[in-house]
Amino acid sequence: MTKKVNLSKFIRNNRKYDIKTNPVDVIFGRITKSFFNESQQREIDQVEDIIEQELNEDFTIGGHPKYDELLSKVKSYEDFSVYRVSDVKLCSIFVDLRNFTKRALFIDSANVETIDDIANLKQKAISTWIKLARYYNGHIHSITGDGLMVLMDKLYEEDDDWTIGARSLLFSLRVLESADILNDYLKEFLKERGKEQYANNPHNLINIKIGIEYSPKTLMNPQGVIVNDKGENKAVGEVKATSFEVDFSAKVLSEYKNAYNGLDANGPKNNRLIMFGNQYKELMQFLDSEIEVKKVASYERTMYDVPETRDIYSLDTKPIKRNILTIEDVADICDVEEQNEDFARASIKALQDSGEIKHGN
Repeated sequence: MTKKVNLSKFIRNNRKYDIKTNPVDVIFGRITKSFFNESQQREIDQVEDIIEQELNEDFTIGGHPKYDELLSKVKSYEDFSVYRVSDVKLCSIFVDLRNFTKRALFIDSANVETIDDIANLKQKAISTWIKLARYYNGHIHSITGDGLMVLMDKLYEEDDDWTIGARSLLFSLRVLESADILNDYLKEFLKERGKEQYANNPHNLINIKIGIEYSPKTLMNPQGVIVNDKGENKAVGEVKATSFEVDFSAKVLSEYKNAYNGLDANGPKNNRLIMFGNQYKELMQFLDSEIEVKKVASYERTMYDVPETRDIYSLDTKPIKRNILTIEDVADICDVEEQNEDFARASIKALQDSGEIKHGN
């Protein structure tokens, strides 16, 4: 069923989602402004400003800035079950660097990379993803080992739920694209070390796993312990996002290998797949005529004599990487229509003719 989404209003409130300059290219300094016309140069400047402003503004990693105050209200263990917010709509995105534990295993025996080399590569990846998450108004809920979890919720209460999923897709595509660029650096590194023969084996290169699920009824709840600080009870911990779907965004990655093996052999297989569950598939309404979504497996469990089943899907992003840059681009591959097409065209034309993009828009 076609979704009616007020894209024009969303773009009017968040103008950067109409910019066609890829933030990945800006982050890695891969754009030479002199090669572009004045209008394109202005867009590049705007992306640079957005990234700089997002990093200069104070932000936290862990919890969630909209709900962190819940923890400060907790003064007893009973309060942990009192100060909560339910039915929060968000997408949980789990990004995982594959095989980094394996890389560390071969430091001494293979004599190709040092522990510092691996740490530097991981830091470059994580910092890039944080910048991209901030660019698309996501929040870093946690950094876990070789990856991170990002939460995307509504920017404004009146936003359509679909825009949460669209921003999640834009972020995920940029992460996969950033991994391709990091692989270029890694290949150059191997050549400089005299190990060029290893640069052609995809198993020696970076491969990113991304899992997404839409959680329409998330519980934001503080977790931790009560300590006594100078005679006053206070909670030490953080606010967590709790739902089956939040956890499932990581669980779908258990089927990554099956989806990876099922990819066609035309070109590299690394950094192509996005895995997701039923809720995200239903939210996005991807068009079969534009992209191919494959069912990979079913997650089946029984508890209290009740069976439950959730499907796991994969999306091969090869046809859309570096092509889907705006929220309207995302709408073009989904069964989505503008609520007011005449108003949308007029608004978008006005936005294209405008200049400045303010922080947060």
